[in-house]
Amino acid sequence: MFPMLSTIIFLPLLGGIVVLLLPRERVNVIRWTALGVAWLDLLLALGVMLAYAQPHPTAITVGTVPLVVGEASPTVASVTFLLQEHLSWLPALGINYSLGVDGVSVLLMTLTTLLTVVCIAASFRVEQKLRTYLAFMLLLESGLLGVFLATNLFLFYVFWELMLIPAYFLVGGWGGPRRVYAAIKFVLYTAVGSFLMLAGIIALGYYYRTGGHYTLDLTTILNSSTHLNSTVQLWLFLAFAAAFAVKTPLVPFHSWLPDAYSEAPAPVTAMLAGAMAKAGAYGFLRYCLTLFPDAAHRLAPLISTLAVIGILYCALMALVQSDMKRLLAYSSISHLGVITLGIFALSAQGMASQQGIDGAVLQMVNHGITITALFLIVGFLEARTGTRRLEDYGGMARRLPIMASVLMIACLSSLGLPGLNSFAGEFLALLGVFRNNAVFGVLGTLVVVPAAWYMIRLVQNAMMGVRPAGGPVVAAERKGGLPDLDIGEFLVLLPLLVLIFYIGVHPLPLTFFVEH
Repeated sequence: MFPMLSTIIFLPLLGGIVVLLLPRERVNVIRWTALGVAWLDLLLALGVMLAYAQPHPTAITVGTVPLVVGEASPTVASVTFLLQEHLSWLPALGINYSLGVDGVSVLLMTLTTLLTVVCIAASFRVEQKLRTYLAFMLLLESGLLGVFLATNLFLFYVFWELMLIPAYFLVGGWGGPRRVYAAIKFVLYTAVGSFLMLAGIIALGYYYRTGGHYTLDLTTILNSSTHLNSTVQLWLFLAFAAAFAVKTPLVPFHSWLPDAYSEAPAPVTAMLAGAMAKAGAYGFLRYCLTLFPDAAHRLAPLISTLAVIGILYCALMALVQSDMKRLLAYSSISHLGVITLGIFALSAQGMASQQGIDGAVLQMVNHGITITALFLIVGFLEARTGTRRLEDYGGMARRLPIMASVLMIACLSSLGLPGLNSFAGEFLALLGVFRNNAVFGVLGTLVVVPAAWYMIRLVQNAMMGVRPAGGPVVAAERKGGLPDLDIGEFLVLLPLLVLIFYIGVHPLPLTFFVEH
């Protein structure tokens, strides 16, 4: 059988190598080669997505993963891994090359490939060390795809670490004045969490060893008759959660994110916020809930409390930001808290809420689409004016009506306006939370108030009113440097705008993948 999943993972890596080998002076060839590779990978991902939507062929079904947790309840839903690829690597240590795709990973895989196309297309104005920049963007895509498709825990860890390398260099090499500080802070936070997860993976392999051999294959562990006691589950859950909480991020492990997002170039920030931030939530859903159900049940109130604190605290922080990228960074943390809250919407019997899971996964996709559009628009504004301070703007809608309209649509999507994509995801996630815990449901729903406030403030201060008499925006306008969105920029944003409206009125296809 053709190794479709391996091709999807390693095609960007090979494309990055090709880009590095191209002559430095062939700028257009370099750009279009990188974009062509990203497009081809997106088409392959869409092919897998369409294949998954068909009735599942028995020949490629490799096992089921329980989605509903808790000893006291039967499994009422399952996830089927399809298109599995397996190669023996270090079998005595339980380390094998194993890939598989299920409904959650197929959505995140397709989202990642789409956002890579969009972010590389938005990077056509990058000139500094262009070949290296685009190679790192493609390597980041490769690492993310491996995270979402790996079914061996050690392989998952390898890809988890792989995606951090290009992220570090993209922030530290092409970012703003404080880029080195932001990159080092990002690495320190993630390295500690990753080390603890590695220790947890080794311990898990030890507990599930058979015949003196370690076992790190996800389906083998989930189908094993071995049951870890509650204390062991608790410590292993915490070891895995250390990595996922940093990446999501949960408060108080979030402080690296505003610095990294504000210092990175806009396309890199869009990629980090739109795709990489989902790796933590995916880890909670794929590993913490399924491998350690007792611990997940015991710690769900704690995780939910941290999520609610993050939702409200970061929403309030977004209200007082004058830098547009930092405003969006805190907004992103707040909305990711809703996703985490939906994942851990467990009942008193330890059953995961299907509505909470549906909403959380749907909101992963929606958040990726919306936050990417917002960061790219802010990047376009900064490229024209040289500033991101809201105080420098005002009255831009008269000069930039198309950009103002697109910004308004993205902001309305972010605050959850009915009829746009984020509404369905947040509604389902919070409904699942409310049914299992009314207190967390009410507190999580409060996010809509500050979200509407800071998003309307962003549009009003940037696009409405009267701009200050002086400053960089006025200087750029006098030099004729305030053109509206050109055709290339609009085409970059167009697929995101289409999905904002399509998912808003028809989210069922996405929830279909989660439930099948």
